[in-house]
Amino acid sequence: MVYKLRNSVGAKEIADHLELELLGKNRKITNISSIENSNKNSLTFSNSVNFFTSACVLLNINEKKIKEDKSVIFSKNPRLDFMRCLDFLEKRVGFLNNEAPSKIDNSAIIGKNVVIENNCIIGENVVIKPNTTIHSGTKIGNSSVIGSNCSIGGDGFGFETLSNGETIRFIHLGGVIIGKNVEIGSLNSIAKGSLSDTIIEDYVRTDNLVHIAHNCFIGKGSLLTACAEISGSVSIGKNVWLGPNCSINNKISIGDNSFVGLGAVVQKKIPPNEIWTGNPAKFIKKNK
Repeated sequence: MVYKLRNSVGAKEIADHLELELLGKNRKITNISSIENSNKNSLTFSNSVNFFTSACVLLNINEKKIKEDKSVIFSKNPRLDFMRCLDFLEKRVGFLNNEAPSKIDNSAIIGKNVVIENNCIIGENVVIKPNTTIHSGTKIGNSSVIGSNCSIGGDGFGFETLSNGETIRFIHLGGVIIGKNVEIGSLNSIAKGSLSDTIIEDYVRTDNLVHIAHNCFIGKGSLLTACAEISGSVSIGKNVWLGPNCSINNKISIGDNSFVGLGAVVQKKIPPNEIWTGNPAKFIKKNK
């Protein structure tokens, strides 16, 4: 996805604000995106020189030589400077992505004290129980149930520390997509993505007190039991079982039909059809 700005901003203005050097074209920046979804008017960032995009990129490069058609803002810490840029753009021009009114199907059942912000889609026969907040950019598929006292689509936990010791937040522009026939337990927190969406596929079930961080993917039919903690950018396959109080480290992938035991601390990739448990979690046997 791309996230549109209210007005275009020149790449040179952005570089000057960040006190960084612009190499190549002074493009008009009209949107923010991940590098995979970028276009010629996007601003994005990468920690690798092996990028294939026409966008303006915050990039860490040793040799400041680029092709004429490229546009690069030289940075020693692209992620941090991209966060600084998002903060600047939000204050300078703002974003358009969450201004549309929400669409709520007439068959949806909305409990007391539920808050549904702008730019949400609530499908047919959805049930949202009392005291839950559905934040901007959330889509809930038909016949899904959201428990009481949940936060769906709030900001994830993304911070960097500046040289003066202050912390800066990574402004989250993505959303949460919840499929059909999903059941979310009470007191769940599901964070929206930063530059993409957090995705919960069809027929997923979560128990009470489950935390799903930004940019996660939860595959069809997976079962997440009480107090499971899934860190940022974790990918969980289909029909996975996560035991009570387990923790999954960020950017870990768990294969289809795997089983994670009670209190397991997962720090490594789990292949499909395996049982892992312990702290740190270890392979026990195949899950037949």
